[in-house]
Amino acid sequence: LKVARLVIPAGKDVAEHAAPGDITVHCLAGAIDFTAHGRTTRLAAGQLMYLGAGVRHALRGVEDATVLVTAVGR
Repeated sequence: LKVARLVIPAGKDVAEHAAPGDITVHCLAGAIDFTAHGRTTRLAAGQLMYLGAGVRHALRGVEDATVLVTAVGR
């Protein structure tokens, strides 16, 4: 299990990538746009998203945001 706290400033892109295991992305503060499976979902403070292993995804800061990413290693 890996846990990372990321700070994503407004306007900052996190390039498309994939995690080898399942992940959750929990927006702790601010807001991000999370793109996966050809859809973009806005996550605001308090919202959580699950993503299966190997799914390509990208993030963009809508507001200055803090997110908690929890990844299960494979």
